[in-house]
Amino acid sequence: MNTTPTPEQADELLAQAEASQTQARTNDAWPLVTLFFVLSAGLSVGLVAVGLITDNTTQLIILGAGLAWLIPALVVYLIKALSWSRRSTAVLITWLAVIVIGFIGGVMTDSFAASTPVPFFAAGLLWVAAPVFSLLALRR
Repeated sequence: MNTTPTPEQADELLAQAEASQTQARTNDAWPLVTLFFVLSAGLSVGLVAVGLITDNTTQLIILGAGLAWLIPALVVYLIKALSWSRRSTAVLITWLAVIVIGFIGGVMTDSFAASTPVPFFAAGLLWVAAPVFSLLALRR
């Protein structure tokens, strides 16, 4: 009984393994893309509200509404993500760093000087970060 595959069989097995890896990466990426878009949209709307509204209570309410999207987005991601690959984890951590820096920078700048356009720029950064990091997550 010979269990050593022929060169043709070995090529077929390698092709099947590569196809399985590609499919797994793609399946893992879509929940991550959903997370990117939902959180970026919610937080950027909150930042625009911070830039437009002068009443602190209303700012906090709208900001809280934007942050409320964090829970369903994380639930979808944690339930639907099939695997935790190193690549998707690195993309997620980098995206989170960009989001946190942009969000905190926009909110803090508005609290020190209410008439600056920094919250709008930060909202734009968050809005652009979602498709950029989504494309990185979907890259094979």
